[in-house]
Amino acid sequence: MEMEGDTIKIKVELVDEPSEESLHLRIMNMDENVTKLINLLKTKERHVIGYSENKIFRLHLQSIYYFEAVERKVFVYSQKNVYEIKEKLYQLEEKFEELNFVRISKSMIVNIDKIESIYPSLSGTFELKLDNEEVLKISRYYVSVLKRKLGMEV
Repeated sequence: MEMEGDTIKIKVELVDEPSEESLHLRIMNMDENVTKLINLLKTKERHVIGYSENKIFRLHLQSIYYFEAVERKVFVYSQKNVYEIKEKLYQLEEKFEELNFVRISKSMIVNIDKIESIYPSLSGTFELKLDNEEVLKISRYYVSVLKRKLGMEV
């Protein structure tokens, strides 16, 4: 099967055995978008393990709204639940940096797919509203980081 996009031709060939699977990229320039695509394809972990009420949960990344560090513990927030996780915030930032997660403060990493809006607050900083109506503060230092991740002018 072949598909043509704006400037790239995509060819998909189905194989019979897992050992035959491979991915070949033929590109003219190694730009930022190609690097992101490669890193996304390399990322095998699409979930984190969360703990709540003596139970263990496998949480898919697309269901996560944000990670927060509170008193030497890290929590993951979904639409309605909160789970404790074992990883440190810096480890999560490194692990998911090529995905749609970005640090917005020293203690918080947010899933940009869950952001509904971003706006200035009265204190001169910025806030963001998630699609579950929760509002989070963005530290001044991280405003430009978030804008860059969203593809906005900095």
